[in-house]
Amino acid sequence: GYAYPTALGCQTAYPERKVVALCGDGGFMYSPQELSTAMRYGLNTVAVVFNNGAFGASKWDQQHQFNGRYIGTDLFNPDFVSMAKSFGAEGIKTDADNIEQGLKDAMALDKPTLLEVEVPNMMPPFQIVE
Repeated sequence: GYAYPTALGCQTAYPERKVVALCGDGGFMYSPQELSTAMRYGLNTVAVVFNNGAFGASKWDQQHQFNGRYIGTDLFNPDFVSMAKSFGAEGIKTDADNIEQGLKDAMALDKPTLLEVEVPNMMPPFQIVE
């Protein structure tokens, strides 16, 4: 849950570079208020939020180690694009099949950007990014 705040620190240290944070939806929700920090300080970091509606790693563990008995892993998420825009940042929504174009679009913007990537419920993000 600390990828986005860490990315903001990296962006502060390397303002000439484009910094991208890869976040799960559950992890990102630990610190969405940092979009305000990004706007205030002009940190044009891209937050890629893989939205599978769950704490995916925990749910995967529960499926494989506890015979699919799920406790506390499903999420009720906000509209991430609207949330980003409410802070003055940009919000883009795409899916796993179109992530490359979505990332290009997000990287081209000169403002803090959240790229929401809808993914299947039990697909770990590392399978998408390969």
